[in-house]
Amino acid sequence: MSEIIFEAGNNITLRIPKEHYEATLRFYRDILLLDVEEKPKGHPSGGLAAKVQFGNSTLWLDCTGTMAQPATWLQLRTNDIKAALNYLQANGIISEDMQEAVPEGMRLIRDPAGNALLLKAVE
Repeated sequence: MSEIIFEAGNNITLRIPKEHYEATLRFYRDILLLDVEEKPKGHPSGGLAAKVQFGNSTLWLDCTGTMAQPATWLQLRTNDIKAALNYLQANGIISEDMQEAVPEGMRLIRDPAGNALLLKAVE
């Protein structure tokens, strides 16, 4: 078995309650004047999302009608997702993607403070 590698991905997702989505979109697009592209969300729940070029990262503004509070999800990449999940489970970190809809091919984990990380195999 090869060594498991974890690395930060280039995607950061801000999950925004529906009632705050338009104002948040305007903030990044019209006030900060960042490059924003609205598109259908590539997420099982559907809906709207906006892609914001944020330096070397891509910031996704993810409109969600199911949340009362905003949340930040960070992308975490690995070379072997199955081995990574086994390793994380052995260290007390379990996948939560059965509790939350996540994009296909990704798994949701949380750090001890509750911050969400979307684990994805390196392409």
